[in-house]
Amino acid sequence: MKTLVLDESLDISEDLHRLLAARGTDTAFVCSPHELQLAEAANGPVDLRILNLSPTLSAWEISRYLRVGDRQRPTLVLYGPESSQGIEHLSSLPGVDCVERPRNAADLGALVDRALARVQSAGRVAQATAGPQALAAPGDGVVSDIIGQSPQIRDVFAKIEKVAGGNANVCIAGESGTGKELIARAIHHTSPRRDRPLVTLDCTAIPEGLMESHLFGHVRGSFTGAVENRDGVFSLAHTGTLFIDEISELSLALQAKLLRVIQTREFVKVGGTRPLHTDIRLVTASNKDLRRAVEDGSFREDLYYRIAVVMIQTPALRDRRGDIPLLVAHFLDKFSSAHRKPIRALTPHAMELLTSYQWPGNVRQLENCIEQAVVLCEGDVVDVDALWLGDAAPQRGEADTSIRIRSGLTLRDVEQQYILRTLQETGGNRTRAARILGISLRCLQYKLKAYAAEGAADASAQPNRATEPQHLLGV
Repeated sequence: MKTLVLDESLDISEDLHRLLAARGTDTAFVCSPHELQLAEAANGPVDLRILNLSPTLSAWEISRYLRVGDRQRPTLVLYGPESSQGIEHLSSLPGVDCVERPRNAADLGALVDRALARVQSAGRVAQATAGPQALAAPGDGVVSDIIGQSPQIRDVFAKIEKVAGGNANVCIAGESGTGKELIARAIHHTSPRRDRPLVTLDCTAIPEGLMESHLFGHVRGSFTGAVENRDGVFSLAHTGTLFIDEISELSLALQAKLLRVIQTREFVKVGGTRPLHTDIRLVTASNKDLRRAVEDGSFREDLYYRIAVVMIQTPALRDRRGDIPLLVAHFLDKFSSAHRKPIRALTPHAMELLTSYQWPGNVRQLENCIEQAVVLCEGDVVDVDALWLGDAAPQRGEADTSIRIRSGLTLRDVEQQYILRTLQETGGNRTRAARILGISLRCLQYKLKAYAAEGAADASAQPNRATEPQHLLGV
């Protein structure tokens, strides 16, 4: 991705250089609109422009430049109180997003992530409008709807690119919520079969008694309720791609029938007698370890080797934490538009909370978390108060946060130490501390008030005795 930065005052160039370099973008810096014109003329169109306004670089000057020629590419404009005149006019131009200049590097990073996510989202829309195209380069961080730039997700991109052009069966393994169906869609839409059907069968959504009919179809009168002929997924996906999700849920009897179809490319409808031919690219997925399922006898070994010609392992979100800011920016943009709320970023504490959490539900859980935060947020920035991560508290890394308990302390003393240590770790944020402690905010406030009262009484009785930090107690 190519980014061009105009920063006449050079006050945020260092931060932007570090942020964009960490995200793998090809970035050039200029100090005037004239240099910006020369850079674009020499290097061609860029994916994103970031313009930092200053008292000598006004919104009116930039707006005149942006109106010249076909230059309405995605543009992020940063401004301060000294350069706010004309911002409303500038923000009305197509592709221009005007945002007040962040006060720190963390907020600037959140804005950059959101801008990059918008560029990628616009690229996917353009790709869908133009029709099926070739696979995006792994360096772009996007394959179909898969978002990420971590080494783990780049390995997935590389495998998709390698297998898409062939016809080998592919099995996608990974935890629930890691995007297995997105990978199946990416394989189909970048393959020679992209103009043909993509049919999905979720084995967890079909009752066992109806599964054979969904797979192969049935003829009228073959069983009670079969009032007409019906095609199964092998017929519907003919000449295209068939994606069977959670294949480990199939019974052993159906596994044997599926194996025969893969071997012969022929099947018979339920109640039928005439063999039918099918030409499909088979992609399967499972959130269970199929090798272990083979060992315990719940999955056929011969079928495993037939479907797993190529294995793609989807990484859990906790194993690619570097992608979380990019995913957050994408979901923020998606849901702020869907719910018509002007949410522009997360606070540094909120982002820290998300990147330190273990995410048992993976990307699907993160998506739900961000949508709920957008709905609950009352301002334009999401803080920890709007985030709900379930009952489990986030993991806080490997730092030593233990409490050393000396002999002679009462249980109440130990509780007080733990509560105050948690408050210290959250920077005095009572809402977040209450969530980590598993108590209500009201209960936490009551305890702090009691500690403060006890501390005041002890101080008056023993003037030389050290008391707990008063800023944590709120007194």
